[in-house]
Amino acid sequence: MAVAPRVALLIDVVASRAADRSALHAAILAAADAANAAVAAVDPLYPTVGDELQGVYRSLGDALSAAFTLRLTLAPGWDVRCGLGGGEVIVVDAARRIQDGSAWWLAREAIDWVAERSTRPGYEAVRTAIRDERPAADPLADPTARLVDAHIARLRPAVVGTLRGLWEGLDNAAAAERESISPSANSQRIRTNQLRPLVDTMRALGELP
Repeated sequence: MAVAPRVALLIDVVASRAADRSALHAAILAAADAANAAVAAVDPLYPTVGDELQGVYRSLGDALSAAFTLRLTLAPGWDVRCGLGGGEVIVVDAARRIQDGSAWWLAREAIDWVAERSTRPGYEAVRTAIRDERPAADPLADPTARLVDAHIARLRPAVVGTLRGLWEGLDNAAAAERESISPSANSQRIRTNQLRPLVDTMRALGELP
């Protein structure tokens, strides 16, 4: 029987060894819960070993949406790398959540690429890579995701909270209240930092098959 193509998502925390491990673990659990509540998954995101999480999705868009949600929930306290692989996911041991297959190999290749490439001058903002061998693969997804990375990297920490509100679909008043600023200040952040085109791009990526 043919195995339906899936997208595997690997996430790890940047510079996690310098963090308060208990605080980081609590933040990871909360961020994973937020991503799982926002995006339907074949296998929801969950922590595996150390500072790494993994999940499986029916589409690249769902996997990217989960990654964006987790990333913005953890920010600005922690940053993450994301590797996405499109291919086969084979369940080896369901009880122990052990899986194999090309989607996982590609996701590992992708996240390793991010870790290496982000050390090069001019690529410090790289946080996402996609390796997709499915028939539905879009060659523009990988470079477009890194343009999102570059835009997010330029934002001041406080502005990331406003971006999160936009991404979650909060109205301006609710987002401003959560950020403890006035609605006019929140609107100014959106305009000054060109957050609407950024969120439009993130949502477009979230619709990919």
